[in-house]
Amino acid sequence: MNTTPVRALLVDYGGVISQPQPAEAVAAMAALAGLGVPEFSERYWEHRLSYDRGGDACTYWSAVLGSEPRDARTLERLVKLDIASWGRLNPGTLEILTSAHRDGITLSLLSNAPHELAAALDDHRALALFDHLLFSARIGAVKPEPAAFAAALEAMSLRPEEVQFIDDRQDNVEGAIACGLRAILFDSAEQLAEALALHGWYR
Repeated sequence: MNTTPVRALLVDYGGVISQPQPAEAVAAMAALAGLGVPEFSERYWEHRLSYDRGGDACTYWSAVLGSEPRDARTLERLVKLDIASWGRLNPGTLEILTSAHRDGITLSLLSNAPHELAAALDDHRALALFDHLLFSARIGAVKPEPAAFAAALEAMSLRPEEVQFIDDRQDNVEGAIACGLRAILFDSAEQLAEALALHGWYR
């Protein structure tokens, strides 16, 4: 059993701090793209990692649409709708993280996110307690690539066993564990509270 004290929580943004994209937001993007929702969603995620790794918005949305956006305004609207779709926060998660921070656990964020979303989150009040906001587009690596976790550990100046990673994707959790971090697969705020309480990191 690992007895090294946890000093920091490294937390995903989308699906953990923010709620999943609402259906109406996805439908609005699909309508603007001129695609049905199923086809749009498939294309959205098929090309997402290259965008999250730092690719430019026009290249990404051209791949999703199958051709370049018809004008600059369409591209701008797609980007804004995309950012807004990740804007609904999970108050339960934020309450738990605030409590852990109050008890002396530092917080850092590691998110697969393009430059545009990263810029929108830079000064977000809900993330004010986080010591580091690490976005894949800026570090040039996406989760679950080892380079993404290495960049986070370097920024935090911590050893892997001192960090508890929290993410809603199984592949990201497995990637973190392979890099030596402790990890929790996020399902809900209630489940996260129970998992952290078991280790005395949340009361």
